[in-house]
Amino acid sequence: MSPIEQLGEEIASLSAHLDAAAHRLLECIREFDKAGGWHEQGALSCAQWLAWRVGWDRATAREKVRVARALGKLPVIDEAFGCACLSYAKVRALTRVATPQNEGQLLELALMATAAQLERICRGCRAVLD
Repeated sequence: MSPIEQLGEEIASLSAHLDAAAHRLLECIREFDKAGGWHEQGALSCAQWLAWRVGWDRATAREKVRVARALGKLPVIDEAFGCACLSYAKVRALTRVATPQNEGQLLELALMATAAQLERICRGCRAVLD
């Protein structure tokens, strides 16, 4: 394998590690939110606590909490994210339209689409559902 191919493999490997870590982070956020850990520290919401403690802007913090909560109700997507089969970008798009009834079909689609394609598809699904 050439040095540039090795570099490409390392990039792919590190990306998978980041996705697995993002999954764990969202699990922690979901548990912390459910337990009310943010309230014990004087915050008005988990998103507000994340903005203060982690330094995210409020929109990012709200989105992380939304995705974390949604994953708690979508075990198939949650498992695929946990094994780094899906990126956070794909999971974020899926959690806007997925239900326990359709998550298997959406996962199949997500595994074949790019994140940008999936975002457009989910946006279209959301428009139809609304």
